[in-house]
Amino acid sequence: MSRTLNIQTDFTSGEIDPKLRARLDLEQYYKALASAKNVIIQPQGGITRRPGLQYIGTIGGSPADGVRLVPFEFSISDSYMLLFTNERMYIYKNKVLQTAINGGGNDYLTTTGVTSAVLPTMRWVQSADTLIIVQEDISPKKIVRGATDTDWTISDVTFDTLPKYAFTVTTTNPATTLTPSAIDGNVTLTAGAATFHEGRSNTAQAGAASTITLDAGAVATDDIYNGAGILITGGTGEGQRRIISDYVGATKVATVSVAWTTTPDNTSTFTVDSDVGQYVNNTVNFGRARIVEFTSATVVKAYVEVPFFDTSAIASGDWELESGYEDAWSTLRGWPRTATFHEGRLYHGGSKALPSTVWGSRVGEFFNHDQGEGLDDAAVEATIDTNQLNAVVEIFSGRDLQFLTTGGEFYVPQTTLEPITPSNFVVRLASRNGTKEGVGVQGLDSGTLYIQRQGRALNEFVYTDAQQTYVSARVSVLSSHLLKTPTRMALRKATSTDEGDLLLIVNGDGGTMTAYTLLRSQNVVAASEFITDGTFIDVSVDIDTIYAVVKRVINSVDTYMLEAFNSSYTLDSAVAGGVASSIAGNHLALEDVQLLLDGAVQVEQTMDASGDLTFPRASTSSYQLGLNYTVTVQTMPVDPRQAGGTRQGMKRRVLRVDVICDSTQSLTINNIDIPFREFDVSLLGDPVAEFTGIKTLHSIQGFSQDAAVSIGQLTPLKFTVLGLEYRVSAGA
Repeated sequence: MSRTLNIQTDFTSGEIDPKLRARLDLEQYYKALASAKNVIIQPQGGITRRPGLQYIGTIGGSPADGVRLVPFEFSISDSYMLLFTNERMYIYKNKVLQTAINGGGNDYLTTTGVTSAVLPTMRWVQSADTLIIVQEDISPKKIVRGATDTDWTISDVTFDTLPKYAFTVTTTNPATTLTPSAIDGNVTLTAGAATFHEGRSNTAQAGAASTITLDAGAVATDDIYNGAGILITGGTGEGQRRIISDYVGATKVATVSVAWTTTPDNTSTFTVDSDVGQYVNNTVNFGRARIVEFTSATVVKAYVEVPFFDTSAIASGDWELESGYEDAWSTLRGWPRTATFHEGRLYHGGSKALPSTVWGSRVGEFFNHDQGEGLDDAAVEATIDTNQLNAVVEIFSGRDLQFLTTGGEFYVPQTTLEPITPSNFVVRLASRNGTKEGVGVQGLDSGTLYIQRQGRALNEFVYTDAQQTYVSARVSVLSSHLLKTPTRMALRKATSTDEGDLLLIVNGDGGTMTAYTLLRSQNVVAASEFITDGTFIDVSVDIDTIYAVVKRVINSVDTYMLEAFNSSYTLDSAVAGGVASSIAGNHLALEDVQLLLDGAVQVEQTMDASGDLTFPRASTSSYQLGLNYTVTVQTMPVDPRQAGGTRQGMKRRVLRVDVICDSTQSLTINNIDIPFREFDVSLLGDPVAEFTGIKTLHSIQGFSQDAAVSIGQLTPLKFTVLGLEYRVSAGA
């Protein structure tokens, strides 16, 4: 039988997957934990009790149908957390709910169209004082803060020009000549007779199975609307779109190419597509031009994409009007599902009808998608085509413009840092993992973090100088067991050298939260798991404040609460105060709660039905009341590294454990409570003094083949462990 002395100097591998139990060849094994519950791994290597959750408020409306947290930074001094439920937006500033919104009686802003069905996949992007919300089933909306914290508006984004797409292409041959003013560039096209129109929107006079009678003011020229699309925008038959195959100017009757599903009538409003955005083609010689401006029924301005042969009049029958180019986004076709700002453009990605297409606005004109003459500042567009569907779910502005899709990860190369223009807007494939929709992505200095499509891996999309391209690195390779159907993700950037970046992932399966401490420069990727008396629903970060929506069962009723992680708290759903002898109207009615008076832990208390509680004694300086949570940490099975090999087949016994503590007030070792109170310097009612040094447990009994050290904490006090030293006896 041999005895060895072992030390675990740090825990920077965090909790690792049980499947790695046999990987003694990995250096990370000796820095890992088999379990890390309700702790944060410090970048220096220690473990500390996670912050408690400060109670902010109970969420109104219908949060059970859906809820979403969205941060909004208005200025250096003013930032907010916006909480969306069905048709409502609550505004929180510095953890305080803003009331009497817009001077009214509501504590929320009504958000027409932002329903529960929208929230799971809703995305957003901010520019200055405006927050833009996108989702494929709603027209993009903008939220603007006014002069005060309670002055807010929400409205549909008004686009100057929408991108066009030919969902159904039709061609007509007007019975007249067409003369271009030049063969290339910006030209004027002049027809020999009335040919062009600028569209029409009004209320119909009547309808039949395959016709619709336009309003009396419609153009009186025969066939002028032929080939144009017509959409019933309201009234009877709303949402139907057809192509006009014949138009009689005298009667205003338009015949459609496919019979109506629902016959329109005199209540039906309609829109006929304009010739602007459509194309003119010379079908005999060269020439193709996009109409950019309507001047009259015989004159339009156009931009030439394929030069004309000459400026001679093109004979009737030798040219065609190519129609069917309609707004790429609409109620009928769907709206963009994601957006971001990048180098002066507002980019949108994916829609219901065009899931793999990305669009960029004109430079400096965020709501203008006019491609114009194709100059460097014009709008851009590309479709991501590979051998599989690439529905765009995220766009991220990083070192380059990145598109994360259900089929893979793409980017726009800018190797010489030149700006994106219509001529170099090329989307390149980097990896084929796919991204899960609705979770969101987060940017580190090193790369972009995203959840893989199946929800079982956390990846980082990072540029490598060696390969001159992007690759996807598996961040969660050691801890994928902690990813349980992720639904939300948020990142709190480190605010000091004592912290790492903290990535928080809400798990839809089980309602826990996975926490990653990240310090990529030191190769620190350390996972742990947060568990509370309830279910985590959402998480988001307002600069450095982490907000969470938690569903708790209070008095047998599901209750949704907004809470914030607070390092001053050691309890969940907690409230705190100063001098007091009781509390009234607390939100934890009829619940068993933990109480701290002046930093000293009291016997567990039970709230009455009104949420009232009389304290065992009055606090002289402070109190904290809330729900306790248990800290549990367990090392990997002890296997001393010796020249003679491993001890996997031997029974082992941990003889002694020395725990290196820092400012700690309570801990257990192998389920044995370790004393911290010094009776000669404090009274039993006083708080336990913080201890820095070594706590030791001797004479640990029992042999096992999976000998391990467990460290925990049952009382809500300070807890930080920097390392472990333990003596192990191993025998046959």
